[in-house]
Amino acid sequence: MMNRMKDAFAASERIANRHRLLLSALLALLLTGALALSNVSSGPLHNLNDIGGWNNRALFIGMSAVVHLSMLLLCALLSRVSLARTALRQLTVTAGMVILLLAINQKTYAYVNVMQPVIRAMDEGGLAAGIPLASGVSAPMLLLLYGITRGPVYDMYLLKLFAIGCDLLLGLLAMRAADRNRLGLRAEVLLALCMILPQGFMNAACSALPEIAAVTLLAVSLTLALGCDRPKMLASGLCWGAACALCGAALYALPVYILLVRRGRMKVRTLLAGACAMPLLCVPAMLSGMPVVDALGSLLEANLGMPAYAAGAPGMVSLIPRAAVEEMPQYASLLRHLPALDTQTYAQQFYTQEHFEIVMRGFALAGLALYLGVCALAGRAKDKTPLRRAMILALGALIACPNVTSAAWLALDVLCLYAILAEPKLRLPACMTLFATMASSSYPMTEEVMLPMVYAFALCLAALCMLLDVIPMGKEETHE
Repeated sequence: MMNRMKDAFAASERIANRHRLLLSALLALLLTGALALSNVSSGPLHNLNDIGGWNNRALFIGMSAVVHLSMLLLCALLSRVSLARTALRQLTVTAGMVILLLAINQKTYAYVNVMQPVIRAMDEGGLAAGIPLASGVSAPMLLLLYGITRGPVYDMYLLKLFAIGCDLLLGLLAMRAADRNRLGLRAEVLLALCMILPQGFMNAACSALPEIAAVTLLAVSLTLALGCDRPKMLASGLCWGAACALCGAALYALPVYILLVRRGRMKVRTLLAGACAMPLLCVPAMLSGMPVVDALGSLLEANLGMPAYAAGAPGMVSLIPRAAVEEMPQYASLLRHLPALDTQTYAQQFYTQEHFEIVMRGFALAGLALYLGVCALAGRAKDKTPLRRAMILALGALIACPNVTSAAWLALDVLCLYAILAEPKLRLPACMTLFATMASSSYPMTEEVMLPMVYAFALCLAALCMLLDVIPMGKEETHE
């Protein structure tokens, strides 16, 4: 009797796995419908403060359901496992969707004071009206911001939903990489960790930073280049070019693509096609009234531009105190009086925004030199695993880039989670980096942080030194 039951169970399991995609699609529809119905009555979207009426609320619930369903179907398509494991992954993605939607009503200081004025200007005067207000933002990023915020639903909700979709996609790409490297059930663990990652929660659900689109495009590009049996290299190159156009921090991934060219996995013309995509994405802004020089220059300004103050991410810029000393009195005792006199008041000047920008130019050059040194060390180290080299390049780029936002660190956080599960040797620097990025994420209402950026930068720098063997991590690495 027991044998017959086992045979029947095995037969039903084989039939279910044979129709895995169809059954997964049905489960996706069921989970999406359940969450949408929950949002109508008691779910995360049951009380939207600024939605503007039931019609807009119903529309936004429908939009979130489309994003949710798309991610669940993509989860099923990317999975090459049994139906039971696929269903577990879809449940995990659904839980992640609920978690990320919990902060949909919270407004951040950065959104209200930086992004909202640009969006309001574009609401009244179109894309051209937002150009004068969008300092340090590339022309393609401004176009993306304009495209996302059109429609009757409150702009902040649309931006957050877009960022949540990108966040979920990053988790799915990490899951796919784990499957490709045969990590087994650790792929589900990695997906679950990505769904509850505090850094991702702060970025996607609270801050609504559109820069996460560049991070996602870069992850898609590298997945296409490294994870396919027959890599779709043209698509990979175009995704990389689009990522660089949106946020200059993606430009620091260039050594990876140069390595692919040297190994014959990518053609030079494919890399050039990606580079050509960058100026082409500036054309809509030019047609809207942005001068050609300003539009093309914005591609570099988004990466090497001078931020208004040193805050937001644990990079080298966090070493410089904010220019306005009266807003950060704790730095006043550390800064000397400067001999220059203000021509208006004839009073001695303190450390000002002009001085900050002068120091920043030096830091930008120092950051570039640091990153070139990191690339050289990573290239010479022949015994490093590919994951370790990727972490070295990513951490070096984020530390060195002067105008990188906290959203760009999300890709490194996913790499750290992957390293903790896949390579025990890398657990210590990965945990240090995760703690630094999570603890330095600001609370959305007051911009308070658990760990000051300077200390977070010191932890990240120590993790980089460990990855480069400048600081020993313990016993020699053993390859399985």
